[in-house]
Amino acid sequence: MIYKWILPPPIAADKIDQIAREFDLPPIIARILIQRGIDSPQKVKKFYDMSLENLYDPFLLPGMEEAVDRIIRALREGENILIYGDYDVDGVTSVSILYDGLFYLGGKVSFFIPSRFREGYGVSVEGVKVAKEKGASLIITVDCGITAIDEVEFARELGIDVIICDHHQPSESIPQAVSVLNPKLPNSPYPYKELAGCGVAFKVLQALSQKLNIDPKFPNQYLDLVALGTAADIVQLLDENRIFMYQGLKMINQNPRPGLMALLESSGLLGRPLTVNAIVFVLAPRLNAVGRMSNAKKAVHLLTTRSFQQGRNIARILEYENRTRKDIDEITFEEALELIHDEIDLDSKRVLVLAKENWHTGVIGIVASRIMEKFNRPTILISIQNGVGKGSARSMGNFDIYEGFKKLKHLFINFGGHKFAAGITIAPENIPLLDREINMLSEEELDIDQLIPKLKIDAEITFDQLNAQFFSALSDMAPFGPGNMRPVFVSHDLKTYGSVSVVGNNHLKAKFKQKSIVLDAIGYNLGHLIDLINRPKGRISCAYVLEENRWNGRTAIQMRLKDIEVRSNG
Repeated sequence: MIYKWILPPPIAADKIDQIAREFDLPPIIARILIQRGIDSPQKVKKFYDMSLENLYDPFLLPGMEEAVDRIIRALREGENILIYGDYDVDGVTSVSILYDGLFYLGGKVSFFIPSRFREGYGVSVEGVKVAKEKGASLIITVDCGITAIDEVEFARELGIDVIICDHHQPSESIPQAVSVLNPKLPNSPYPYKELAGCGVAFKVLQALSQKLNIDPKFPNQYLDLVALGTAADIVQLLDENRIFMYQGLKMINQNPRPGLMALLESSGLLGRPLTVNAIVFVLAPRLNAVGRMSNAKKAVHLLTTRSFQQGRNIARILEYENRTRKDIDEITFEEALELIHDEIDLDSKRVLVLAKENWHTGVIGIVASRIMEKFNRPTILISIQNGVGKGSARSMGNFDIYEGFKKLKHLFINFGGHKFAAGITIAPENIPLLDREINMLSEEELDIDQLIPKLKIDAEITFDQLNAQFFSALSDMAPFGPGNMRPVFVSHDLKTYGSVSVVGNNHLKAKFKQKSIVLDAIGYNLGHLIDLINRPKGRISCAYVLEENRWNGRTAIQMRLKDIEVRSNG
C-alpha cells in the first residue's frame, strides 16, 4: 500500500516554547500536544493528571437517580436481577462488572449473554423470556438496549422492569424503560460522551456506592475490567477514558485478578508490562473468540473467578477457540480476496459489498476490517444462511456507514451500529440493490481523496534528539490509543547499517544509521520494501513509531516502521 504522508502544520515557536518551559518538556513533545488540541496549560495539566479524583460525578448521567433507586430496592427486597449483555469484550466486561459488583452488594443476580447464532446482537424477545424463566423482576442491560423499544415493552407486559446502560448512538425513539443511562442521549449534561459500555456500568457502581454510603473505593476493584473493555472497543482514550486506562493498566500490571493472570499466562504476556496494544491485539481476540465461536459466558466466568486454576482451565478453552477462529478467519479472508479479484472493478467501487453462502458469522466483522485495511474502502461482508443474509460493515474516513444504512433501511430486515461499524440482516435478493445504492451514496459522501491511504506524521526528528528526557516525556504521554495515538515520527537521510532481512511472515528487519547513531527497526508486513532500501546511493526517509522491544530479558528502543521512502541522490 502506497501512503500519502501528511506533514504536521506549522505552529508558532513561542507557543511551543511556553508549553515546553512550563512543563519541562522537549519542544517536540510540546509541539505534538499542541497539534492534538492540548494547547493551554490547563489542558496539559488535565492531560497528565490521571488521578481517580478527576472522574465525573455519576449522577450527571440523566436517569442515574432512578436507576440506583430501583437497583437498591431490588437488593433490599431480594429480587432476582438479570444482567443482559453483549458478546464482545466491552459486553462481557460490562456484564462482569455489574454481575460481580451487585453480587458483592448482596444481590440475587444472574446474567445472560445472547448467542451470536441463535438470538443475535442486542436485547431480544427470546432473551426477555429467559429472564422471565429465571424469575427476574429487573433486567439491567449493558452495552446494548438503546434501540430495544419493542423488547422493553414486552418485558413490561411480563412484569419485568428494565434499566438500560448503553453507549451506542440513540435513534429518534428511546425505549420506555425505568431508566436509560447513555452519555450520548440528546441534551445530556454528562461532560464526556465517549464512554464504552463498561464505563457506563462502572458509573452505576460509583453511584450505588454513594447512595448506599459505602466505601467510595468499592467500584475501583473493577477498573481493570473497565480498561479491558475500553481498549477493546476502540473508543477515544481521552478524558475519563484515559483515566480508566491508566488506572486499570496499573492494576493489571501490579496485581492481576486470577482469571486475567491465567489469560496473560496462556497468551505469553505474564511478566511483561501490559499495554493498550497488547489488549487490542492479544487479549481481546481471545476474549472475543468464545462469543464468535460458541458462547461468551465463558469469558464472564474467566473474568469473575476467584480461582487461578479455574481461570487456567477457561483460558485453555479461549486459546483453543481463538486458534479455531483464526483458521476460519484466514479461509474467509482468502475467499473474500478471490471474490474481489474475480468480480469487482476496484476503479468503480468506493464501497466493497461481498456475499457468500455459509461464511462463518463469527468472523465476518474481523474479515471486513482486514479487507477495508487492505483496499482502503468501506467494506460489507454478508454471510447467506438458510435464505437470510447476515452482514458486518466497517467504514473509514467521513463515510458514516450507520447513517448510510438508515437511508437504505427499506432494504434491510433490521440493522444497527454506529459510524464505523454496523450490522445488517438482509434478504439475499436485496444484496445487489445494497451494492448499487450504497455505492451511489458513497459517491456523494466519500471523496476520491479519502480512498488514498494517508499516514499522518506528528513530527520530524533526528536521532540525536532521542535522549533520556525525550523518552521519558514520550512515555508519559501513554496510554496511547484513539484520540491519543502513539506519535509517528519521520527521519530523513538515513542509511542501512549491516544486513537487511525479511523475517517471519513478511516482516522487514533492519538497522538504520543517522550520523553516528544506530537504531533497530522492524516493519511488520513490509518485507516487500527490502529491494527499495537496498538500492545503492538512495536517500532513505522512515516514518515510524518508537517503542520498547523486550527480548531475552533485555529491553531496547526500536523503530516500528510505518512506511519508507527512498529518493535518489541525483
